[in-house]
Amino acid sequence: MNITAGVLGSGITPDWQDIVSSILKTTRSRLDTIPLKLAFQTSIYILWKERNSRRHGGLCAPVETTSKAIGKIIKNRISSLKYKGNHKLRALLSRWFEVHPN
Repeated sequence: MNITAGVLGSGITPDWQDIVSSILKTTRSRLDTIPLKLAFQTSIYILWKERNSRRHGGLCAPVETTSKAIGKIIKNRISSLKYKGNHKLRALLSRWFEVHPN
């Protein structure tokens, strides 16, 4: 399950430099940039937690579980934002559900 496939499309790559360059592109809309940055930050956080769990004798979480946890954290973070009126990012949660329907 790919968290950013809806935003990046075929631009997904395992190369660190390419990922950072893609995140920093200024041609992408804010409604795509914000979820992409959240996905990047949340993935690092969850993977570090998973690494620590394994390192200290915890159970290994399946990839599907890890992906769902990342998606849930991002959805919850976007849901917690309170945009009033005609704020330009009011459609952020709708955009997240478009690019990540799970």
